[in-house]
Amino acid sequence: MSRHRSAGFALLLIYLAAHLALLPRTLEDLDSINFALGVRQFDVARHQPHPPGYPVYIAAAKASTATLRFVGFESAAPRGLAIWSALAGAAALPALLLFFRRLEGRDSLAWWSTLVVAASPLFWFSALRPLSDMLGFAAAIWAVALIGDAKQRRMLLAGALLAGFAVGIRSQTAVLTLPMLAIAMVRADGRQRIASLGAFAAGVLLWGVPLMIASGGPASYLESLGAQAGEDFSGVLMLWSAHSRRDIVYALVNTFVWPWDWWLGLAVCALAAAGAARVAWRAPRAALTLVALFAPYAIFHLLFQETATTRYALPLVPVAAYLAMAAVEGLPGRVLQVAAIGISMISLVQTVPASISYAHEGAPVFRAFDDMAATAHGGDPVNAIALHAQMRRASEWAAPILPARVVRAPHGREWLALVALWKTEPSARVWFVADPDRTDLALFDPRARDLARGYRWEFVEPPFVGGARPGNVDWYRMSPPNWMLDRGWALTPEVGGVTAREQLGPHIAASVAWLRPQPEETTVILGGRNLSDRPVTMAAGLPAGVVARFPIEPHAFFVRRFPIAAGALGGGPAYMPLEVKSESGNALPVSLEQFDAQPPGVPMFAYDTGWQEPEFNRLERHSWRWMSEKSDLWVRPVGRPVTLHIAGESPLRYFGAPPHVRVTIGDREIGAFDPSSDFDQALTLPADLLEKANGRVTIESSKFFVPGGAGGGGDQRHLSLRIYGISVE
Repeated sequence: MSRHRSAGFALLLIYLAAHLALLPRTLEDLDSINFALGVRQFDVARHQPHPPGYPVYIAAAKASTATLRFVGFESAAPRGLAIWSALAGAAALPALLLFFRRLEGRDSLAWWSTLVVAASPLFWFSALRPLSDMLGFAAAIWAVALIGDAKQRRMLLAGALLAGFAVGIRSQTAVLTLPMLAIAMVRADGRQRIASLGAFAAGVLLWGVPLMIASGGPASYLESLGAQAGEDFSGVLMLWSAHSRRDIVYALVNTFVWPWDWWLGLAVCALAAAGAARVAWRAPRAALTLVALFAPYAIFHLLFQETATTRYALPLVPVAAYLAMAAVEGLPGRVLQVAAIGISMISLVQTVPASISYAHEGAPVFRAFDDMAATAHGGDPVNAIALHAQMRRASEWAAPILPARVVRAPHGREWLALVALWKTEPSARVWFVADPDRTDLALFDPRARDLARGYRWEFVEPPFVGGARPGNVDWYRMSPPNWMLDRGWALTPEVGGVTAREQLGPHIAASVAWLRPQPEETTVILGGRNLSDRPVTMAAGLPAGVVARFPIEPHAFFVRRFPIAAGALGGGPAYMPLEVKSESGNALPVSLEQFDAQPPGVPMFAYDTGWQEPEFNRLERHSWRWMSEKSDLWVRPVGRPVTLHIAGESPLRYFGAPPHVRVTIGDREIGAFDPSSDFDQALTLPADLLEKANGRVTIESSKFFVPGGAGGGGDQRHLSLRIYGISVE
C-alpha cells in the first residue's frame, strides 16, 4: 500500500507540474473573458462575471492574478484564472480515489480508474482552462467523498459545509452534492440532519452574503439572474427546447463519446456499458449509489445545458472511467492494468500536443487581435473594426491594443453596422473579425473583401474546447464595396432566416441594395424564387425611377440581368439605394437569393436553371446548393478568359463510384473530372466561347439521386453534386 501511495504521490506531482508549465497565455471562452472582467471589476449586472456570479472563484482569482502580476509573470489575467484549474485538477484526484475505494472496496480498481480519469482528454484539458469547471468539480467531489463517510459526524458536517461553499464556485455543483447529502441524511439521526442542513446553509452564506452586498442587494441580483436565465433558455440549444431524434443522438454523443475523443470514446462507452451490468450484478448498492449521485446531473446536463459545450460533461467522466475499468477487472492476467495504461496512453498521445498548442498559441480570436495590432503598427491603415457579436466580449478585453474603434451591432444583424458605416463614411477601410460559420458577409460585394488570415484551434475541438465561444475566426480586410444589401434579402439560409423572422421581403417592403457611384454602365444580377401560386411582377428602381420590371411565373425560379445607365448612379461619394419590390401585394411572397452589380470588365456569374435553393446545416457547418444532373451558369463575357472555381462535397457520400462531371460551353467540353473526395476545381473559360454562348456554361454529372425515392412521393428533386461555392475571376 505504501508503494502505491508513493507512486500515486509522484504521479500527482508530475500531473501538477505538467499543468502549471502549460497555463495558457490568452483567455478563450466567453465565460473566461467574463471571469477576467470580473477579476478586474466585479459587477454581475454587467456580466463581470455572468450570473450567478461565482464569487468564490472570482475572489480566488483576484488573489492569484495579483500575485502573478506582482512577481512579473506574463499573461497574469488568464494564468491567474487557470492556475486554480491546475491545482483543482490535482486536488480532485485523491478525492476520486477515495470515492472509488468506498464504492466497492476494490483498491486496484480504484487506483487504475483514477489514472484513466487523470489522463482522459476532457479532465486533463479542463485542468488548464481559465474557467471554474475544474475547481467546482474538485470541491464537489471532495464534498461527496466526505459526506460518504457519514459514520463520522465531523466528516458529514465538513462535507455539507463544503457542498454549500462549492455552489459559490460553480452553481451546478449542487446537482452533484445534494443527492449525496440527501442519501447521508436518510441514514443519519435527527440531530445530524439538522446539523448537516445548518452546515450546508453556512457554506452558502459564506459567499451569498458578500455576493448580495457586492451586487447592490437581492433585488438587483435577482434581476440580473433572471435576465441570464432568459438568455439561456432563448439562445442556447438544449434538449428541453429541441428534442428531435437527431438532437438526442447529438446530445448523447457530445456527453459520453466526445469527452474521450471519437474512437476512444466509443470504446470507453462500450466498456462502460458492460461494466455497468457487472457492477449492478455483483454490487447493487454501489450501482444504486452511482445512479443516485450522477443520474440527476446527467439528466440536468442533457436537458438544460448546451451539450456541444463538452466541458459541461466533466462530472460524468469519472463514472465512465470506473465502469469501463470494472468491465475488464475480472479478466485473467493483468488485463486491468494493461487496459488502464493503454487508454491513458492513447488519451495522452493527442491530449499533450493539444495542451502544448493551447499554451503557446492561445485562442484564435486573441491571436487575430494581436496580429491586427502588429499590422497597424506596421503602417497598414484602418478606420474601424467590425465583428460578429460573439467576438464582442473579446474585443472589450482586447480594447487597449486594438488599432481602431470597434463597430457593434445586434447579434444576427451585424452586417447592418457595416451598411450604416459605409453610408456615412463611404471611403472607410474596415477590418472584420468573422465567425467562419456565419454567412452574412455574402451581403457585400465579395471583391471588396480579402481574407487576411484564418485562425483555427490547432487540434480537434470537441474533447478539449468543444462549444467554446468565440471559436475559430477569420480576419477580413474590407474596402468600400461596389454594393451592399440592407434588410429583406435571402442570399444565404442564415440571412433568409432573419428576413423571415422580421417578416420582411420585397413583397412586404422594398429590399434595398446600396450601390456605389459608378461613372460607367453597371450590370445588375437579381435572382430568387416566387414562393406563391400566382404570378408576380418585380420592379427595381433608383430614386430617379424604375430601371427594370419583369414578371415571374408561379413557384418559379428566376434570374434576371439588367443595366443601369452610365451616370445614373451619380457622381458623389454617397451610396445610392436600388429598391427591389413586388408590385403584386404582400400575399405573394418572393425570396431574393442572388445579387451582383458591377461595371464593365468585371467577371460575374449567376446560378441559372438546374440549381436548388441555398441550404445550411448547423451541425456540418456548411452552406451549399445542390445541382441537378445538368445545371447552367451564366458567366459574364469580359473579353478575356475567365477562371471558374467550383468547390463541393465528395459525391461518394451518396454514390458507390465517382460520377463523371463535364463542363461545357455550347458544344465544346472545356473540362472534366471524376471527384472521389471533397473537391475544388479551377477551369479556364475561353473568351471566344463565352461570347458566342452569351455566357451560358453547363455542368453535367453522370449520376444523380431522388431523395424521396422513385415512387413519386416525398422529395422528387434530382440531386447530383452538393456545391459549397462557385466564384469567377
